[in-house]
Amino acid sequence: MTVTPDSPSELNRRTVLRRAAAVGLLAAPAFSALAACASEDGNGGTTGEKTEANPFGVGDKQPLETVFFNGGFGEDYAKFDVAAYEAKWPGSKVDLKFSKTILTDYQPRFYGGNPPDVLNNSSPETIPVGPVVQGGQLVDLTALLDAPSYDDPKVKVRDTLVAGVVEEGTFNGKMYTLNYAYSIYGHWYDEALFQKEGFTVPKNWDEFATLAEAAKKKGIAAYTFQGIHPWYIHNVITEWIYKVGGKEAILKIDNLEPDAWKQDAVKVAAERIAEMASKGWIQAGASGLDHTTTQQAVIDGKALFIWCGSWLEGEMAKTLPASVKLAVAPPWDLSPADKTKYGTVHAAPGEGFVVPTKAKNPAGGQEFLRMMLGKEQARKFAELTKSLPVVKGAADGLTISSALSSASKVAAAAPEVINWRYAGWYVPLQNAVFAAATDLAAGKSSAAAFQAAVQKAADEVAKDDKIVKQKAS
Repeated sequence: MTVTPDSPSELNRRTVLRRAAAVGLLAAPAFSALAACASEDGNGGTTGEKTEANPFGVGDKQPLETVFFNGGFGEDYAKFDVAAYEAKWPGSKVDLKFSKTILTDYQPRFYGGNPPDVLNNSSPETIPVGPVVQGGQLVDLTALLDAPSYDDPKVKVRDTLVAGVVEEGTFNGKMYTLNYAYSIYGHWYDEALFQKEGFTVPKNWDEFATLAEAAKKKGIAAYTFQGIHPWYIHNVITEWIYKVGGKEAILKIDNLEPDAWKQDAVKVAAERIAEMASKGWIQAGASGLDHTTTQQAVIDGKALFIWCGSWLEGEMAKTLPASVKLAVAPPWDLSPADKTKYGTVHAAPGEGFVVPTKAKNPAGGQEFLRMMLGKEQARKFAELTKSLPVVKGAADGLTISSALSSASKVAAAAPEVINWRYAGWYVPLQNAVFAAATDLAAGKSSAAAFQAAVQKAADEVAKDDKIVKQKAS
């Protein structure tokens, strides 16, 4: 099957992205002109003349340090990009590094004043953007948006990006993060197993409960989650809050409104997770397992569903047999009074890249990102990772996998595309949800305890004048 965004198709990505824009994922960036002169960068490194072909003034033979997250997208696309950069800038050796723990490995280098030139700030533990932006440690990427695109100098970079990229990477009105992948999230399952066992993908809670009991009798857990990486379970409960309470409920949470975590929508979502834990529908010990182990449980037929992004297939490629046919389902209705319709899906640009201001070669860092947004690089990303890039038309005509086909179908059929902002804006609140949701799914807590713990954290953030507040609408 191919992705053909410009033709009528159930895999029409433009349809998906229009829906994304309709729920507030698109914002207009500010623009700035590029000066055409030779200069010195912020750390004294010599830069070259700024021209149409060299909009950031990359200097000759300037080394570049790049760091990529070693996760679901693998290493191959990064190596492809590095080779392309070195080919364009002969003598500019690129030091390519990979990390599974970006926060642990690279936050100290921000404090030490020697960060890399390009950082893929993505992993279960990312560096919080707010504090480093407030400290003036990230380059405002408006110049990148307004630079000539890699393929056509008459087209600016910002005009090559799909809806939502600018807004998703914006903090205090400026874009500091370039999100490179358009991810579709949901509950993944093995379609082949469902066909073999005669199972039906549920559309509401009663259907899920019936399925869970049937699976339990066969020794299969209905659900599992990536326990030691709580980012995943926080997404599950936040999605469910949106599913029950609609955008209104999430806006109250994003905007730190009083008692936002005491809403009925939060109560229902938390109660559903607690119910799964109490009835033995969640894989035993999942709270202590990592992402690949629990994801493998679905591949091995030990669990029916796991929440993840559309990178799942690529991440598990080495252990994914041909007999398994991964597919994704949107969140099922959690109550008869859900304010969003069945089929509502969570989709957004992700996999962020930043350029530190104190890098030795920030001009090269921005040029590296400009190059990554070229169609050749973006298309190779799609080929190697089986994931959609944020560059318009980059995946056109590519034969894609059954997993990505499923994700595209679900997103294209969605009556609403959802997202939220609190987790990226307020790290203490995000961490509180991480801990409380994990305890809930592990059967160590109750819905009421979840609400109380997270509301307390939200109140503390709201009262802390040192934390810059954002406004969602």
